[in-house]
Amino acid sequence: MNAYSIIVDSRLMGAQLPRCLATLSEALKRHPAKVDIQVIDTADNARLTALSRRFGGRFTVCDQDTIGARGNVLARSTSATTLIFLSPHGRLRSDWLGQVSDLLEHQQWDAVIFQPTTPMLITTLRRLWHMADPPGTLCVARQWFERIGGFDPALDDTALEDLVDRLRACHARIMKVPL
Repeated sequence: MNAYSIIVDSRLMGAQLPRCLATLSEALKRHPAKVDIQVIDTADNARLTALSRRFGGRFTVCDQDTIGARGNVLARSTSATTLIFLSPHGRLRSDWLGQVSDLLEHQQWDAVIFQPTTPMLITTLRRLWHMADPPGTLCVARQWFERIGGFDPALDDTALEDLVDRLRACHARIMKVPL
């Protein structure tokens, strides 16, 4: 059983997918028996299949329309104890998976969010316009993901934020790590 299943929604990542997979392949090299990289898209794509394989990942086709529904499908397809939903916002450092292990397993947090830092002016403007900060990479213990019922399958762009809000409402211990 893999300890970490890293779920990459290619529709969400867009042009950042190759760089993202390169970063993830470093995590795979450092923890080869513990990491499973899953790339998902709504249609079969030879380029994505080849790209996923090149970086040690597995490509999966899922015909679900929303990020929430696709995330649930992939979460059900793995037995990993930690589910990691990658965000296109911010860039993970090379030691990020070690931080996840330390925070979830040793310090006993229930979820970790790698939140990109934004300049103060942008943060202030977002608050004035009632806009949420972009979601970070979410690492959540499977037991908590299942306890709250996973993602709301009807949600697309706000699926990650909704999941985090429901985790907080259930008193999950969530640690934000600035990038």
